[in-house]
Formats: sequence, structure tokens, C-alpha cells
Amino acid sequence: MTVRELDVPRTRLDFQEQSFIDDPYPDLRELRELGPIVYHEDLQQYIVSHYKECMTVFSDPHAFYSPPEFFRAMFGGETIMSMDVDRHDQTRSIWAETFTRRGIAPRRDMITEVVDTNLAPLVERLRSGERVDVVAEMTRPVPTLVIARMLGIPAADHPRFSDWSDGMVKAAEGATDPSPQGVENLRLGMEATAALNAYLAGAMTTGRRSGCPADLIGQMVDASAAHGMTAQEMTASVAQLVFAGNETTAKLMATTLYALARSPGQRRLLQENRDLIPLAVEEIHRWMSVIHVGWRVARDGKGLISGVQIPDGATILVLQGAANRDPARWTDPDVLDVCRAPRSHLGFGFGMHHCLGISLARLELAIWLNRILDEIPDWDVLDIDWGRGWVARGPVRLTIGL
Repeated sequence: MTVRELDVPRTRLDFQEQSFIDDPYPDLRELRELGPIVYHEDLQQYIVSHYKECMTVFSDPHAFYSPPEFFRAMFGGETIMSMDVDRHDQTRSIWAETFTRRGIAPRRDMITEVVDTNLAPLVERLRSGERVDVVAEMTRPVPTLVIARMLGIPAADHPRFSDWSDGMVKAAEGATDPSPQGVENLRLGMEATAALNAYLAGAMTTGRRSGCPADLIGQMVDASAAHGMTAQEMTASVAQLVFAGNETTAKLMATTLYALARSPGQRRLLQENRDLIPLAVEEIHRWMSVIHVGWRVARDGKGLISGVQIPDGATILVLQGAANRDPARWTDPDVLDVCRAPRSHLGFGFGMHHCLGISLARLELAIWLNRILDEIPDWDVLDIDWGRGWVARGPVRLTIGL
């Protein structure tokens, strides 16, 4: 059976329309209402946007694999996000313990220091009456510097490292944007990735990182699980870690500021009860997801979704952002409610390829949001730019004032 013989609803939704990027949720609601499986006529790919069907795809790596081409293009080599089960588990084990909640806990003081160092001058400027772009001045630098220190990057190299990390974001924006600006962003992103990988390759080979087993690069070099990896795979894996540690957390921080300014009643609840902060972080990530899509490819005749057999080789777009507002799972899913009873969402993915740094992101967000509520309990969003990216969606500029 070919793709076009399957009797499923069709769509031609343009994911690159600026109106969609600025507010995708009305279109995602309509897409979800078409049914559990929809075929995109222009992309020639299937779409799943219901929570149940997204879980089906994410839960079975034997039936639905992650295409390696995207990750090779993004990071310069294959990474755990596209490795099959055995190689994935072996490679992921290199950092698995470090990124558990217990493994991240000793980093609390370092994260607090990075947050406070970046927050102090911003608070002073805001209190003096300035309007400040918090993406450039805080939400992007904080997670970038945290992951740089965890990698063991020398302080003198932090500015270059931050520039490369920011440059990789352009590749993510350009990967699905065919416009001239998207093509240019992709080119700039590839240049940044190449420069970062060259730097990381040097860091791995210089003295074989002797005496640095505590940092993430040292763990990669010293791990027995890495002995079967090529140098390209090792640097690409670290590059992806840089991207994930920067991009998702930075966008979630900016989105949190936007969400709480838009919902001052929810912000007051957090000011009065800081124990709600972990719940609030999860709810905001559910309500306004950063990662909107994951790609999978059906194989071996096992790609069965809701009774529909997906042809081998067909690509499936797993719309996590749409699934996170599925009314079959959440009551009033379009409402932000920081007191909502917790239920697992897909903001950090699910299954074999769920986010390795989930505990780090949660700790960073909790420390950071507590400090924000202490220092600037009331802020207004004066200007926002959602950029051109919908795969990893979040403000690229967020100007606030007091």
C-alpha cells in the first residue's frame, strides 16, 4: 500500500507562516480535530498530534526510528538521538549518571552563582527604568555558561563558546525554513557547528583530558563506552549536548517570563507559594511547549498507529506541542494553571530519546525562577519576537520593564 492509498485526512498547513510561528495553537487545534493521523500533502509526511498516538510512536524505537540525516547535518555526525537501541543505550550511559537528579544536585551552587552573576546587572538596569531584552542579557547566557562549566571549558574561552552555541540556534531555525533568511541562517549555523566541533576535537585530544574526569568532555574521553565511537561521533555528541543545554532551557526561561507576565494571577500564586515552582515549570512547558516536533520513520512493517499501517520509509511528524494540549488528556488544556495536578507531558520527549538533561533543566529553572520572583516580582512584557523557528519555539527577543 502506498502513502496516497491510505484513507486519512489531508492538510497543507504551512508551518513556516509567521502567523503560525507567532501563535501555533489555533492551527494545531484544528489539525488535532482532523483525526489521530493526518497526511501532509506538501511535505508528504504523516502527522500525529494526539497524546496517545504520539506516545505510540515515541514508545517503540523498533517500529519508528529517528532519521540520522537531520542530526548529522545539525551536529556534524551521528548522536544518541539517531542511534538504534543498543548503540544508543551504550552511548547514553556515558553521561547518564551525571544527569540524574542525584548527579546534578552537586551543581546547585555553581548554577546559583551563574544565575546571580547574570541577574544582578539586569535587575539594576530594570530598576533604573531601562527596557531590557532578557533573551540576550539573561535567558540565553545562563544555560550556555552552565553547560560550558560542566564541559570544563576554560573561562577565557566562554565568549567564543557562547557565540558558537548561539550560532547553532540559527541552524535549527533554518533547517525547516526555505526562505532566503532561512538558508542564510542554516549556513551560519553550520559554520558555528563546524567551529565548535573543531574546538571540541582539540579539547578531547589535548593531553587526552588527563586529570579532568569530572567534566563532561573528560567523561566522554575516559568512558569505555566511547571506545567504539568515531572522533566525529564524539564531537557531534558533545555539540548536541551544548545545543540541548542551551537552546531548550533558554527558550523555556524566556517563555516562562512571557507566560507569567500574561497571567499575573498565576505569578502571584508563585510569589506566595514557592513550593509550586516545580509544578509551574512543568505546566508552562506543557502549555507552551518549546520542542514542537520530533521526526520518526516507519520500518519493518511495524508502523501501526491507531489501526493504520504506515508504509515503511514514511516519515512521521510527532507534534509534541499539539499533544500537550490534547483535551483527551487534560481538562481545559488551553488554560495555564500552575496548580494543575501533575501529569506527564511531552515537552521533554518520551521513550528512548527523552531529554538527557531533564533534571538539569528543571534545577536551572527552579533556581532561576526563585531568584526572578525575589528580585523583580512584577514585570511587563513590552515587546516579543518569536523568530522564524517552530521546531524549537520560543522568544528570540523579549523586552521587559518594571
